[in-house]
Amino acid sequence: MSRVNSLVVRLSVLVLGAVLTVGAAPASAGLLVSSDVFNVVGEYNATTGAYVGPLTPSVNGVGQLGVKLNAAGTRMLVGHFNGGVDEFDANTGAFIKTYNPAPGTQWAGLYAPTGGVYISSFVTNDVREYDAVTGAFIRVVTPILAPSDMRIGPNGNLFIGSYGGGFVKEVDAITGALINQWSQPGGGLSRTNDIDFLPSGEILVTAMGTNKVFRYDTSYNLLGFFAGTGWGNTHGIEVSPYDGNIYVVDGVSSQVHVFDPTSYTEINSAYLTPGPWGKIVDLTFRVPEPGTLGFLLIGTILVRKCKRHVA
Repeated sequence: MSRVNSLVVRLSVLVLGAVLTVGAAPASAGLLVSSDVFNVVGEYNATTGAYVGPLTPSVNGVGQLGVKLNAAGTRMLVGHFNGGVDEFDANTGAFIKTYNPAPGTQWAGLYAPTGGVYISSFVTNDVREYDAVTGAFIRVVTPILAPSDMRIGPNGNLFIGSYGGGFVKEVDAITGALINQWSQPGGGLSRTNDIDFLPSGEILVTAMGTNKVFRYDTSYNLLGFFAGTGWGNTHGIEVSPYDGNIYVVDGVSSQVHVFDPTSYTEINSAYLTPGPWGKIVDLTFRVPEPGTLGFLLIGTILVRKCKRHVA
């Protein structure tokens, strides 16, 4: 075997081993699910839906809502019906601090591109920023009626659901300047809940009032909707980094329903093997750290270059 061929083999083994380590190992506890009744974030196997165990109970917050990780997957924010947004170590579940431990619903926290933490607050009808180190209030990012969950979109803007207004608001993720706003079918009765995006840029928005997932194109035109079997309170939504399918939490069936991202047909109406609690609200997948993904990409490129050289 030539030295170049030997290098190709060694790099291929290295990349494959890293893929198995990054792609398979985190899946064993790769899904986190919040509960607004039991106030415990539970861990599940991201590929089988099997219950792994509790990660952490809430500390100052009561009635868990949105759950979000930082880009590195090391910290976790949990919103609540009352008592603020709790922050935890995402690996150990150790409590770090509470943002704005005040009465009233603060649906979700989000690690912002400014380096701060954004919180959607029913109390003040806005999204506000807090210092990620001290927890101190910094500013109001944008006003919005009864904001629910929020997400940074593929275009870098901040998308926020309005539970009270039944619409989605898109703003500049840094300045908070208005980009766009559109109502969901049913308006205020729609009770907009959560938002995610398909790789195509298509926007998926859950509505608890109509119990549907609405689909919009990148120009905000309504494309249609889909729904799950036996559900009644459509909550959190995530496109899985493990299989690309659409995962939606329902509060009435207390299950995660899985849908095909192309046909939108329901693949599984009872994905989770339930833990000791049933009522659930939101979910988030653990994903490989950006640095690890970069290493895999570089390794793959080197393998391809070596193969071309050999050829």
